[in-house]
Amino acid sequence: MWRECTATVLRSPLIKTILLLLACLIGMAGGARAQVWTVVAFDPKGDGRDAALADAAQLSYRYDQPQDLLWFRVSLYGKANADSFGVNIVVDTGATDAAKMNWWGANKDFQFDKLLTAWVTKKNGAYEGTIGVGDAAGAKARNVNNLLKNNLQLRVEGDSILIGVKRTDLTDKMKFKLIAAVGSAVPSGVTSNDQWNNGQWNDDMPNAGSVTLDLSAPRPTRGLRELDLARNNFRLPSTSKTLPDDQPPSIVREGRGRQALILVPGVYSGNQVFSGFIGRNLSQYAFYVVTPPGLNGTEPRSLPPETTSYGEFTWTRRLGRDILELISREKLRRPVIVTHGFPGSLAAHELASRHPELIGGVIDIAVMPVQFFPSFKEPGRKTGATPEERIAIVNEAWAEKWFKYVTPETWESNNYVAAMFTEDPARGEQVRQQVEAAPLPVKIRYLTEFMASDDRSELAALTVPLLALRPGFNEKFLADPAHALYKIGFQDSWEALSANAHIKLLTIPNARALILDDQPQLADDAIAAFIQEISRANMARE
Repeated sequence: MWRECTATVLRSPLIKTILLLLACLIGMAGGARAQVWTVVAFDPKGDGRDAALADAAQLSYRYDQPQDLLWFRVSLYGKANADSFGVNIVVDTGATDAAKMNWWGANKDFQFDKLLTAWVTKKNGAYEGTIGVGDAAGAKARNVNNLLKNNLQLRVEGDSILIGVKRTDLTDKMKFKLIAAVGSAVPSGVTSNDQWNNGQWNDDMPNAGSVTLDLSAPRPTRGLRELDLARNNFRLPSTSKTLPDDQPPSIVREGRGRQALILVPGVYSGNQVFSGFIGRNLSQYAFYVVTPPGLNGTEPRSLPPETTSYGEFTWTRRLGRDILELISREKLRRPVIVTHGFPGSLAAHELASRHPELIGGVIDIAVMPVQFFPSFKEPGRKTGATPEERIAIVNEAWAEKWFKYVTPETWESNNYVAAMFTEDPARGEQVRQQVEAAPLPVKIRYLTEFMASDDRSELAALTVPLLALRPGFNEKFLADPAHALYKIGFQDSWEALSANAHIKLLTIPNARALILDDQPQLADDAIAAFIQEISRANMARE
């Protein structure tokens, strides 16, 4: 009776349509998930043996558990050659009874027992060449696919070469170590020995050590490295309203004092970063709170074309012009700009450097100055990148290979924790959620412009007084290895700039990023003393 009823229902045209739609939706969901990849390695540009050959940029993977199919995605700098390429996935399966040999590329210390090879050219729509899986014995005998031949799925998508393999063709284990290598293609129609001689290695990833894949590990809650290639974080949703370029951002005026303070919250400030400070000083200062477009519920400006270099600092410099226009429109006389992180800090530094006659001073609260970027041109990575190199690294590596596709979950799982903002757990979590409420493309735009910036020369030559209020945290907080970068970023990075007599550094003890809330009296007194010192200096000049 049940089977007869089921058969009758399935013959209904309406039910058939519904089932067809469900099947399509399931297929779409599976396809969407298929665009999510986990990044396991990055590689600097230009470190290959031959600049004319493929240059590795990023290695990611995706494991299709129901099919037991493992996909590797090898991304390159520049567009991949869909007609000709050479890729190896070099694996140490961890098997104790397997013979191993050292890899012959730059990462010579890595020992492997399995080798996945695709040295191919495309002919009549299909890839031909050396394709398959081998072991160390086969590699030593120059027969790199001695175990399995033509068992790989190959395709090229934009800047990436994709290789699919049944996990059991590679190893019976769920956890193993590997590196990836790229090079030249191998002409088809030659013998295996000739293939070995003609195939040309060019670049390893990583250059030293290896990456570990654990296909049985649970998805982490912190430190995700997932990219969704169906995303484009360089564009706002089509439904987003944007702030016209000829209109000012949100500006709130409060206070009745004589000294004008322009307050600029940052990407990591939350909605009330200045509220307590304003409330305590309404009679002392005239406040102008300038919210960078897109933050704290405000409308963002339109994003620039994707081809625009982050070295143009499009949004940051537009914020600087917003501040200049405010000063002119309100006829403010040498206001002090108070920032809480980027983009306000970068805009204030540039304004103070280029228009010192208009700015009375700058107060940076919990601001990270420019962070060290290693030069890709120096093998030891000990030399800092030049400003031009820094911009190129952000444009070609961080932006195109990471931030364009990063998922909201990956962003948030690598972002600041609530404890960084304040010692009060409830308040810290509230601010963290406020920070994350901003649209991801907005946060990414401001962050990448900050990463591309290098204003050290401007700060070294600065003549406008600058006060940097640094969070001191406490010994217990900083003793946690997970918090080590906070001391480096918020405190130590300022020391190199202290040689300029116009820059004053002050560490506020037992305060975290929300200094104005954690230590209101100490912060208010420091700001008042700095402004009083500026006023005396101005009076002396006049």
